[in-house]
Amino acid sequence: MNQYSFPDMNFPAFSLRWLAGLSLTAAAATLGGCNATDATQEGQSAATEKTTSPVSADVRYDAVRVTATQPAQSLSLPGELDSYFQTDIFPRVSSYVKVLRADIGDHVRQGQVLAELDAPELTAALSEARSKQSVAQASFQASRGTFRRLRQTARTAGAVSPLALDQARTQATSDSLNVVAARSHYQAAAQMAAYLRITAPMAGVITERTASPGALVGPGGQSTIPLFRLKQLSRLRLRVAVPEAYVGDIHAGSPVQFNVRTFPGQNFTGKIDRVAGNVTPGTRAETVEIDIANPGEKLKPGMFASANIPIKSPKSSLYVPKSAVVSTAERTYVIRVAGGKTELVDVQKGDENAGQVQVFGSLKAGDVVLKAGNEEIGKNEPVQVAMANH
Repeated sequence: MNQYSFPDMNFPAFSLRWLAGLSLTAAAATLGGCNATDATQEGQSAATEKTTSPVSADVRYDAVRVTATQPAQSLSLPGELDSYFQTDIFPRVSSYVKVLRADIGDHVRQGQVLAELDAPELTAALSEARSKQSVAQASFQASRGTFRRLRQTARTAGAVSPLALDQARTQATSDSLNVVAARSHYQAAAQMAAYLRITAPMAGVITERTASPGALVGPGGQSTIPLFRLKQLSRLRLRVAVPEAYVGDIHAGSPVQFNVRTFPGQNFTGKIDRVAGNVTPGTRAETVEIDIANPGEKLKPGMFASANIPIKSPKSSLYVPKSAVVSTAERTYVIRVAGGKTELVDVQKGDENAGQVQVFGSLKAGDVVLKAGNEEIGKNEPVQVAMANH
């Protein structure tokens, strides 16, 4: 007999059934408690996710209205200063440099002698031409005197034959033509000899000098180095290439401001004086020129300049803050708010100006868009907005 048995104790059948039911009830209660705990945790997790979600009707987002404006814009374009006039001075004849009268940095006036050259053969040719002119002149004077005397004598009948008079007249005419030819030859030789004196064709500054006394120089050509380079500095040109998209907005007389690196913080002004009227195929740009008065020669040719050219679009355009545009790998859009819900509107960006960007798409002036776009904000999300200043 086991020490834990209960001798002589017999449980009725209903007692056994009651114990079995009690066990099932306890198991069910245990399982129910576990399910209730899991459900509570899931509810708390969902509530947490709802609270931390970036899109919630309880969160207010700054919003702005789409504006339609026709603002005056300015293109910031690079340019280069150049002298108003410049010329390369070549010797016209083969010769040797005898004397240099000007050097780099010298201010010269128009007609001033820059150099004297030496060419003995030209000097000899000039002397020969002078001598021939003198001989021709003497011959003409002699034949003309003979003709005059014969004509005077011919007044006496039978003193001079008509043939002799005609011959004298012909000789005088021939000698007069020889004088004209000799004079022309002398003038040509004198002109060639004048090329031995290099003079300035205009007032300016010598910026390059490539020869020294004794150097052999020759006529100008593509393969010949110039003797001097002369530039006008009292007046300059600013050349700017305007992109093809804006050539319709560029007009002669428009004001231009520019600055150069040499004088930071200092602005210079001018106006568009010439428009090329042609778009260069290589750059797809049109060249404009701005004349710059430079009396103190403060600005120098070759300086890099940054020019601001005002333009005005002929049509109104839609603008939103730059931060309102969301760009992803698939699309570019803004988030419009209508009826308290979000809409994703695809747009294309245009020009930027003062923090605003030009947009093209299914928008109209007055539409409300979120000032700061966010990829995590989807469409048809309920949002509350607070209108912000631009």
